[in-house]
Amino acid sequence: MAKAFDLVVLGTGAAASTVAHTCRAAGWQVAIVDSQPFGGTCALRGCDPKKVLVGAAETLDWVHRIQGKGFQGAEALDWPGLMRFKRTFTDPVPKNREQAFAEAGITAFHGRAHFISRTTIEVDRELLETRYAVIATGAKPSKLNIPGEEYITTSDQFLDLNSLPQRIVFIGGGYISMEFAHVSLRADRSI
Repeated sequence: MAKAFDLVVLGTGAAASTVAHTCRAAGWQVAIVDSQPFGGTCALRGCDPKKVLVGAAETLDWVHRIQGKGFQGAEALDWPGLMRFKRTFTDPVPKNREQAFAEAGITAFHGRAHFISRTTIEVDRELLETRYAVIATGAKPSKLNIPGEEYITTSDQFLDLNSLPQRIVFIGGGYISMEFAHVSLRADRSI
């Protein structure tokens, strides 16, 4: 038997959470579904952890600029230490996000959602009947269809590396790629 909701939201990031909380506050019965850890791209695999890494690289860059002017500082970022620090921000997110949903009365489901019809969604053999559905699941990198593509590390994976390789080639010239290059350049690869 299907569980009935006014709204089912797919994804648990900032956009999805805002919609879910707003509709729940209006008295709707709301469910939220995610096949990945709760929290979404920005909090777990994107904006926030990237800002931690970029902030550390910028700080080190400033230290280098003022060397010999009354300051002595670090030579390079300690990548494993930086990753441990980053995880102090990202690790609590899934539990905190799920707790916030529960406290708001939003029913949370872990699993991959499949539309059975316009108003019925299946999550791990459980049926959710809904008046409305919002898809706020973020995006995945495009396939490049180039030889060796299976060896490419995505930005999500980069933000979770325990160590950096000795050599890195970034594909793409956007700001994320440039920020990752800036961070990588300042990391100590001997660790």
